[in-house]
Amino acid sequence: MARLARSPDVVSTELEDGAVLLNMETRLYYSLNREGLEIWSLLDSTTGPGDLGRHLAHAFDVEEDRARVSVSAFLRELERERLVVASDQDATVARPDGDRAALDGNRGTTGPFLEPELVKHDEPLHEVSASPFDPQLPLAE
Repeated sequence: MARLARSPDVVSTELEDGAVLLNMETRLYYSLNREGLEIWSLLDSTTGPGDLGRHLAHAFDVEEDRARVSVSAFLRELERERLVVASDQDATVARPDGDRAALDGNRGTTGPFLEPELVKHDEPLHEVSASPFDPQLPLAE
């Protein structure tokens, strides 16, 4: 599997137990569990699925083989939904140095390992504002 990076058309918001992704091109949104968020947050700062699997195994205290299989399946889902794109960029260039530090420790994960989960919400958003200065948004009074 080729190295993947987050699609520039996708914005994400981290939540307490995962994240929400919005594909601005399709206007579809998705939910991630904490394992999915861990993979998503490290996508641009790792060298590929093997590196992600090793990190997931360490962060969640799970066997590395299981983590690698989980990562591969999750990345295929992200690819199918066009949330990631193929990248030939070096991982150390793709993200700021501060994010690279996330590889060395975990994100405070607790509890048992669950398979990374991507939940697609069926109803697309009809109106998406990319700017807080959108003239179509009502002004606060």
